[in-house]
Amino acid sequence: MTPTGLACFDFDWSLIDTDSDRFVIEYLSPVLRHKLDTSPMQWTDLQNECLKLYHEQGGSGEKIRESLTKIPLDSKMIQACQLLHSKGWVLVIVSDANQVYIEGILEHYGIRNLFSAIITNPAFWDAQDRLHIQRLILADGTPHGCPNGVCSLNICKGQEIDKLLLQLGSDNKPGETVESSGKEATVLLRMLYVGDGRNDYCPALRMRSAQDIYFVRKGRSLEKYLQKTDTPGIREAIHARIVYWDKAGEILSELQSAL
Repeated sequence: MTPTGLACFDFDWSLIDTDSDRFVIEYLSPVLRHKLDTSPMQWTDLQNECLKLYHEQGGSGEKIRESLTKIPLDSKMIQACQLLHSKGWVLVIVSDANQVYIEGILEHYGIRNLFSAIITNPAFWDAQDRLHIQRLILADGTPHGCPNGVCSLNICKGQEIDKLLLQLGSDNKPGETVESSGKEATVLLRMLYVGDGRNDYCPALRMRSAQDIYFVRKGRSLEKYLQKTDTPGIREAIHARIVYWDKAGEILSELQSAL
């Protein structure tokens, strides 16, 4: 059965109201939290290094799992996800966080079943109850080669969404509008995207219609990127309707009107 649409959520500062990486490390150790702001290491590698040090210092996996239950997730955002799911949308998370954090938080709030896929950095517990985090694209792996210049080294969210669209049988392609594609609109999958960072720009190029909705969080780097005036064409490349939001209730209200 063809889904009503594809709803893509970034995780940190998008689905949830914090940065899960920073939140967990600060919960575990303020000293390690300071390391996040001072180390030159690649971000995912740095997360793994901090968790390694935490384990070596006698830290427990149970406290990591406990920290995930403290992450704030607005009840209005939960209602928005439930609404989309009830209307036949496929919900996915595309994030630079990690599998263990995302799974644990969704399970704590009882909404893991709403999401068909979680695309993020792999993570696992070893026999000593130490949490390991790896890059989605390893340091020695084939680079994603995205030309947009805003994606992290370890993930191109746009390319990951391309794979999802292919699985769903959609013709959505960046750079084409519904009118220019020459195809019937019915073969195009309606989309919405919720994000806050610069790396949430690339996936939005897959939305080809003004019927699509791009939820951009106010005051974050994505909003600032869209408002850049020294690089022409950034805003013009977005075909979706942009909705700037601050609180999850604004997303819920918009969906209640639009769906």
